[in-house]
Amino acid sequence: MINELKNNFEKITKELSGTEKIFNYRKENFLEFEKNGFPNKTLEDWKFSDFNQLIKNNFKEIHVNYKKKKQELNFKNFINNFDHNYIIFHNGFLKNYSFKFEKEQFIEFNTFEKITDLEKIILGKNIKKNSLISFNNAFFTDGIFLNIKENYKCKKPFVIYNLFDASEKINSFNQKLIVNLSKNSQLDLVNQIINLNSSSILFNFNQEFLINENSILKKFDLDNFNGKDLIYNFLKTNINKNGIFENFIFASKAGFRKDEINSNLLGEHSSSFVNAAMYLDDNKQHEIKTNINHQEKNTKSYQKIKSIVNESAKGVFQGKIFVNSKAQKTNAYQLSKALLLDNNCEFDSKPELEIYADDVKCSHGSTSGNLDQDSIFYLMSRGLNYHQAKNLLVKAFLFDAIESITNKDVKKFFIEILDNKLHGTK
Repeated sequence: MINELKNNFEKITKELSGTEKIFNYRKENFLEFEKNGFPNKTLEDWKFSDFNQLIKNNFKEIHVNYKKKKQELNFKNFINNFDHNYIIFHNGFLKNYSFKFEKEQFIEFNTFEKITDLEKIILGKNIKKNSLISFNNAFFTDGIFLNIKENYKCKKPFVIYNLFDASEKINSFNQKLIVNLSKNSQLDLVNQIINLNSSSILFNFNQEFLINENSILKKFDLDNFNGKDLIYNFLKTNINKNGIFENFIFASKAGFRKDEINSNLLGEHSSSFVNAAMYLDDNKQHEIKTNINHQEKNTKSYQKIKSIVNESAKGVFQGKIFVNSKAQKTNAYQLSKALLLDNNCEFDSKPELEIYADDVKCSHGSTSGNLDQDSIFYLMSRGLNYHQAKNLLVKAFLFDAIESITNKDVKKFFIEILDNKLHGTK
């Protein structure tokens, strides 16, 4: 499988690379990926998920997309729950965008195709311990650089529609997103990933956010995959003084998904909030791995992961809080709770604290168990049948995570998605 990629490497990357420096950067990363391969359970970070085996089970060969489709894209399934700006990607390349609710002079937006000094943005970002980032650096197609300028708060959310219509000949997509929030700015960003047909895809998404002083980023993730799609989502956030990062994930449809979130709290009174609601069934797997790094005093982090696991599905949470010796007055909280709805499902949790300061408030907790039968009996005694009672308890359990969303329109949108999931309408 990797030999096929090796044989076609120059053909693929010469078409994607605008400069010799970018080509050499891709080549360096591919050699790193070739040496390590797709990750497996021998790696500590992948001890619960054998990604290499999942690749073998779902793909005969990996065929990286590197050509932009010329035909028109007839996509009309926009989110209609709230007004929003949008950016549409099709098979990894920008197709269309609209910022009609904003003052566009305060928004700097470019695709990688049009950035003349792309080397300054891309080069030097190789993380050699992570072969999937090396894979992304070697084969990324298009990507975007988005800068919200100083003192501008976006009026409406930005929705990125990542659309794929794969085939056996094009099944692997690598993309980058780089966002800079200048001083005193604010952005609400929704990532929606949609597989338009039934062919399985491998989507490798590398995101980087810089949140400058007094700026706020609220980020929301939603997928619309089929049961054999694989997604790896790597996210790095640097948060400066008084900056706030909020990340919410709702996952229920991918065959396998792993979100790796790295938040670096670099300035005083910076904050990071990570919340997730997972509803996993039908042999699906989802893993969330967080690294929250408190590097400065008076910083705050809060994590709440709520998981419903059913029908031989598997959920994983690996969460680490790191507190530097100078990060006094840190306030860090981490909680993972899972409900297991059948005897064949699995949930694994690995919470970690690494603390080098002595004046901190840090805690973590992890629980997993079954639905409370006394609560079901109580609801049935009030006129609900068993299915209705179970759904009500599941909704209440996951709503605890959804309630953390501070954008009211986006919160209503995710509540509707949860209702549709529980009632089988989507």
